[in-house]
Amino acid sequence: MPVYIPLREAEFKSKGLPQNIAMTKKQIRDILMKADSDGDGCLSKDELKKAFKEFGSRMPCWRASCCLRKADTNHDGKISSIKELDIVVDYVLAWFQSKN
Repeated sequence: MPVYIPLREAEFKSKGLPQNIAMTKKQIRDILMKADSDGDGCLSKDELKKAFKEFGSRMPCWRASCCLRKADTNHDGKISSIKELDIVVDYVLAWFQSKN
């Protein structure tokens, strides 16, 4: 099910895109993987924060903390498994749906 992400006003004008674009689970997963700046295959809190900035969160640090608390099932302080990544993707989808 696609989710609509509002773009910031500057992005809307510069890209000529509609105000909302559909995001799929694959696109969310791709953004999360792109946020993995050190390439270790895990997402730290700072990397989650970077991803939530790209998703357009007004409070990316808080959102990353909440997401990490919910998804880090093995309590290693990072998103380190496919199962945990799936929880993050579902968290992002639920967050988008609550915004619309």
